[in-house]
Amino acid sequence: MTGTDSEDRRTLRKSFLKFYRQWPTFGDDSDERAFAEWQGLTAEDRERASTLLPAFLTLAAMKGRAVKFAASTYLRDRRWQDVPEGMEAPATGPAMAATFGKAWMAERFIRLSEPCTPLPPLTRFQEHEIAAGRTDRSALQHERMQKMGWPSVNAMHDQAVRYPGRGVRVPAETVLLGSDFEPVKVGSDLWLAWEQEHRARGYPWLSDTGRAEWIYFPPLDDGTPATALNGFFDRLQRIGQSEAAAQ
Repeated sequence: MTGTDSEDRRTLRKSFLKFYRQWPTFGDDSDERAFAEWQGLTAEDRERASTLLPAFLTLAAMKGRAVKFAASTYLRDRRWQDVPEGMEAPATGPAMAATFGKAWMAERFIRLSEPCTPLPPLTRFQEHEIAAGRTDRSALQHERMQKMGWPSVNAMHDQAVRYPGRGVRVPAETVLLGSDFEPVKVGSDLWLAWEQEHRARGYPWLSDTGRAEWIYFPPLDDGTPATALNGFFDRLQRIGQSEAAAQ
């Protein structure tokens, strides 16, 4: 082996290890088989295999599938090609999500998936109004949840109105979660259906969207906002379970 060949192999090995250390079964896998497959790829395929791996793993988690096969299988079968176009996300580090865009709305729903913040007790006056039949307890509770239940979501809304060009910083995984979100016209029947679903859950609504005419939501897939939102929360939960199992 010439000095140049040796140097090329070291460079190739270095790029392989950068990829391989991201693999779920790293350490239990056959390093040599995977490296042999890596060497057989073109430079372009090696780059795609590595940069699309985080998206591939997140996509598998979203579908509830554990990645138990070898890294050599991923490389041999070119499994990175399973990642739909548009689902690419930064391999490392956070991304800036534009206000009301796909990733911004995904982050918003991730925050809404958290339990409602404990609310302060009702005031004596509020209890009196309920007892007198002038106020509905359930309606009042939903109103209080919208105002105080998810302060981080309300903070996003406030920033969107005050500084629409600022956006929020989100992890790459959030970009993937929002990649299939679909645009909904502000004021349309579907927009009103999403508003009704928010009200029913006690979630704060997007009362002011500024100049934005289209806002992104989870895809309905012939369902309703309720089923779409439940599907999003289910995918989010599966990703959390997958990450916990990997630790």
